[in-house]
Amino acid sequence: MNMKNKETKQTSDTNGYPLSLSVRRQEENLYEEMNVKNKGTKQPSDTNDKQCACIKSCTSVTICWGILLLIMALRIYFTTLLIHKNKDLLRSQLNWTNTSTAFETQIRDLIAENQNLTEQIKLMKMELSLGPEKVCNTCQEGWLHFESNCYAINDAELGEKKTWEEARENCKGKISDLAVVINGTEKKYISDKSWKSSGENGYWIGLRAEGGKWTWVDGSYLTDNSWIQQPPSDGLCVISVQNEGFKSVNCDQKKQWICKKRL
Repeated sequence: MNMKNKETKQTSDTNGYPLSLSVRRQEENLYEEMNVKNKGTKQPSDTNDKQCACIKSCTSVTICWGILLLIMALRIYFTTLLIHKNKDLLRSQLNWTNTSTAFETQIRDLIAENQNLTEQIKLMKMELSLGPEKVCNTCQEGWLHFESNCYAINDAELGEKKTWEEARENCKGKISDLAVVINGTEKKYISDKSWKSSGENGYWIGLRAEGGKWTWVDGSYLTDNSWIQQPPSDGLCVISVQNEGFKSVNCDQKKQWICKKRL
């Protein structure tokens, strides 16, 4: 009797089920628990995979935008640099042009000065060759001698006539100036030597209107107002007309001219 009870106990579990059935149920329960755990483990993994993919995609887009912005910044920088370089080149070219113009002006001035010096040298050689006694009483070739002065009557042709300023520059190039008339005797001489002139076709002399006064090129004023009838007005200069005396005309007109220098 006791032996039978022992055998019965060995083939049954504590709930009264057969031992083989109990083992099977335990295995099924364990399998279900493992499935539940696996499902719980797989869901976070899928979420993490999606997050990683999103982060990678965002990172790629950010890198692309960064590269694009860098390219645009470099393009703007180099474009600005080229603009500044072009401005510097234009400025350098302008400075070179101004410098070239200044050099050309200096060259022309030097040429004119060289011509004046050449004429002075010729004059000095002529004076030395004539000797001290002859020099005191003789004007150079082409000049007329009257009292203690020499006069150059420049009866230029139509295309060679000059304005008052141009005529004065010509006289200065001959170591002289437009004629300054001292007295009535010299005035008559100048008028007589104003060849083939009439009306307003005369010869420039060294008298013009400045500051409301008739002023000679040596800075003195006209003292005998009967010599010229017109009132002084800026922009007017005086010509000598044969047998008619002095008249005023616009300084920009082209006329012949008379130079004067002392012996």
